Amino acid sequence: MSLDSLTGIRNFVVRGTALSLGALMVAGSAAMAQTAPGDVVIPTEPDRGSTTPIPTRPGDTTIPSPTAAGTRFACQINNGQNTVMYFPESQPNQAYPWAVPSTLGGGWSSDRRCNEIARRLESYRPDGLVEMRTGSENGYNTICVTTDRVPTCRIVLTVPPGQDPTVTRDRVFQNLSVADSGQQTQGVVTFGGGRSDILDQLGRVVGIRNRRSTTGNINLKPFLSTKDGGTGERLVGGVQTRSNRPATRTTPRIFQR
Repeated sequence: MSLDSLTGIRNFVVRGTALSLGALMVAGSAAMAQTAPGDVVIPTEPDRGSTTPIPTRPGDTTIPSPTAAGTRFACQINNGQNTVMYFPESQPNQAYPWAVPSTLGGGWSSDRRCNEIARRLESYRPDGLVEMRTGSENGYNTICVTTDRVPTCRIVLTVPPGQDPTVTRDRVFQNLSVADSGQQTQGVVTFGGGRSDILDQLGRVVGIRNRRSTTGNINLKPFLSTKDGGTGERLVGGVQTRSNRPATRTTPRIFQR
């Protein structure tokens, strides 16, 4: 075989090998493109472990009591809305709506904010809730509470921009005062960008007379059970609750020693 023939065969083999490697690389790239995961979205705010409120059953006029024993403030679904409820120990079958928070923005959904408000009230409760006030922190208007042990005002919720903090506080006060008349209390909606006239309309809808805002603080003692350091004077007309805890199994007397 001549030298030219050997050279031709060698060139053919080299070109064939190069083409095969090129085909493998293209196929591998295509496979990687098909199996590569999509963009991973990292939340800007970590989950703080807030519990999603348990919804009521269709046509149900009661709400579930808190799962954790000893819990007095919890977020539940009441009238189709996330509602901060107070469950006094002295009235195990009654609950009282304190507020219905709306979405404020900044990554806070209504259920997350509801759970956070309930969590804060529950964490302050052992110190003895005393008064509800308005304040300001980091450029935002706030609604805060004082306690027997901690006289400084600790934040309960941040008032949505454009909403008057005193009006919002007065509506909370009016909501609590409804209990004194023997009627069922209604939650107070914290609008995301509403004006005071919207709150006035809300007051008319639920049958609360309009009155001028007061600059006084709200005494929370009458709206709390004596077990929570209150007087319980205005714990009237709550919402019926049902037990949400597993039933306790008892041992028949015949098997007891």
